[in-house]
Amino acid sequence: MSLSENIRDEIQRANEGWNSAFNSGDADAVAALYATDAIVLPSTHAIVRGMREIRDFWRGLISAGVQDHRIEMIDAHSIGDISYAIGKWSASAPGEGGDAQSYEGTIVMIFRRHDDGSWRPCLHTWN
Repeated sequence: MSLSENIRDEIQRANEGWNSAFNSGDADAVAALYATDAIVLPSTHAIVRGMREIRDFWRGLISAGVQDHRIEMIDAHSIGDISYAIGKWSASAPGEGGDAQSYEGTIVMIFRRHDDGSWRPCLHTWN
């Protein structure tokens, strides 16, 4: 297996773990997946830094009813202990009148490999 195939598999597993944590409704579990110094750059133009802010950000979206999150990875590459992945995301949330509304966009995540071999997002942004 080539390094590029291996990183795609690793990032696919990381994305599946992220989706699972988010869809379980556990913001603490979502935040625990990030590097401790991670930055999340949501489409709102906010800058969300560190585990506590990341947890609170995702808790707010989960509390607002965002669910059924999915990441469809398009590609992933690595250079040493850094990798990046691009893809599409989708989720649903209550819209006007409380009916479920679908949302989707593109996503970029930069991952750092940690001493335990895990790949953790250190930068996460989407539109």
